[in-house]
Amino acid sequence: MPALRDMTPGQILADASVAEFIKQLGLGIAEAQTALDRNSVAQMEAFTRIEEGLGGRSLLELGLLPAFYHYQHADISVSLQIRLEVTETDEFGFGVDARVGRNGERSASSQESERIEESGSRTEERSAQLAYRANSEGAMVVNGTRVTPTGSDPFSRIRNLRERLVAGDDIDAVFADPPDRSLEISTTAPSDRVVVTDRSVAFLKTPRYRGLLAIRRNEATEFILNADTTVETTGQGSLTEYAEHVNQAIDGQEGFDTIFHPLNLERGYFRSIPFGHDEDFVTNEEARAFIKLIARILIATGQRVSVEGMTDRTGSPTYNLDLGARRGRSVRRMFLDNGVPESQIQLIDSRGEGRATDAGEQPGAKNGNWRAVWIDFPDRDAYWIGVSGILEPQTVLANVAPDIRGNPGEGNGFVFLWTPAPLDLSSHQVTIDGQEFGLSGSAGGGQAAGSAEAHAHNLTTAINATEELRASRIGHVVQVMRATDEYTIQLYSRSDRQISLAGSEGMRVTEEFSRVRTSRVESQEGQRTTVSVGASLNYRESRQFGLEVTGNSTISARLASVPAPDEFKEAIQILQAERRS
Repeated sequence: MPALRDMTPGQILADASVAEFIKQLGLGIAEAQTALDRNSVAQMEAFTRIEEGLGGRSLLELGLLPAFYHYQHADISVSLQIRLEVTETDEFGFGVDARVGRNGERSASSQESERIEESGSRTEERSAQLAYRANSEGAMVVNGTRVTPTGSDPFSRIRNLRERLVAGDDIDAVFADPPDRSLEISTTAPSDRVVVTDRSVAFLKTPRYRGLLAIRRNEATEFILNADTTVETTGQGSLTEYAEHVNQAIDGQEGFDTIFHPLNLERGYFRSIPFGHDEDFVTNEEARAFIKLIARILIATGQRVSVEGMTDRTGSPTYNLDLGARRGRSVRRMFLDNGVPESQIQLIDSRGEGRATDAGEQPGAKNGNWRAVWIDFPDRDAYWIGVSGILEPQTVLANVAPDIRGNPGEGNGFVFLWTPAPLDLSSHQVTIDGQEFGLSGSAGGGQAAGSAEAHAHNLTTAINATEELRASRIGHVVQVMRATDEYTIQLYSRSDRQISLAGSEGMRVTEEFSRVRTSRVESQEGQRTTVSVGASLNYRESRQFGLEVTGNSTISARLASVPAPDEFKEAIQILQAERRS
């Protein structure tokens, strides 16, 4: 091949032959066909072997023959992008010089890879995107490795796909956005037992008595917890002192636990919901139970809740901004699934790693405290005291006073009460897009009979048995979608390796990872000096050549089983006869 500097653009294009590229891909298909045929022929030994377990007969004598496979067709698609840049410069200089000049020449050739950008000590992530159909049972291929997700419902399969992908070397994070399509969902069950939205069904049950006290006035108040328990309180030096006094007085009662929530929180939020590293889904069961409880309080009191997602500084700023927003949307979706009206949820724009940066965290610093969503109540004007009865023996919270649930914005008293009750829904049903599903609390999926999770499991199983619908159980919530609806799956990679993706049977690649580009540069510089008496003339010329080639190729082939050739049948029959003799 001539030097790059001596080639014309046409010669360079001819050298990067698309036809040759396709030829090599086609030869690969032919070699694969040959390997399949050889594999079928190699099975003659096994099919003619006399087996005691088969009554002294062989597989061939039982009517079986080795399978042959044939590529019915193969579609090959190739695209190349070629960019050639030539730069020439000429420089002249004249000056008085008493020295004799020297002729010389320099040349250089280099090859370099253009990597993804870096920010501080952190690597900028590349991203790709998949569309995953809810009823898909297909696989994903990453750099030639096939990954087939397992699970009983769409969400569990996506979680399994995530776990297997991030365990490899190329994918660092996987996020899934559920289908954004509404369904017609209704139920005959009471609204305090079953909550339906246009995309979900949630079963509600509490194992213990729970209540919420609001303290707004510093005045002596008698609090009745049940027929046997009355707590007397007296005014204190300030409202803060009085609220703490009430909390201590109730917490001191046998059979009751309290949680004190100050009015002016120095930390700036009511509760932090934790997330795993590179996760946008709440896996902590305690946090999920807390969100369910807060949802009931929001519905009962009409309070608004603010939701703000954030991250630590282990990812790039751009990535963290997306991850923080995803975490906020995830918690918002949980409140909606539990029946909180959209008007009561304020989703604050995520600053990504902004709060961690404000706190002095360094780039790349790992800190689980910032992998979170902060929730707060911007309109809260009272101290809150959460009151719970213990489970064993169960303490009752009933006939409470002062009971201000009908007017939660006034004075001191109970603004919320949640009473345990059997979740007997056998006479009720849920209707989804015209299909009716009876409700059952029978034990299943490892869930105790009568529990909210058992009801959710049984409904999920019934929905997934249909052709038109699919469902995923997440705790006590059933997320519902049409079978043909698609999840949007976002993949992130911090690797600088080329990553190829492919999908099958309902899993398709909609956006590839950006490619790592390789450039080849050759340059030549020359310098000639002529000398005259008392003067010199300098002439400098340079030419720089740059070539950039990027490309993609895909192969789609259909493999079919075909009858064994007649010649093969004759040969294997002869071999079988020889073995018998």
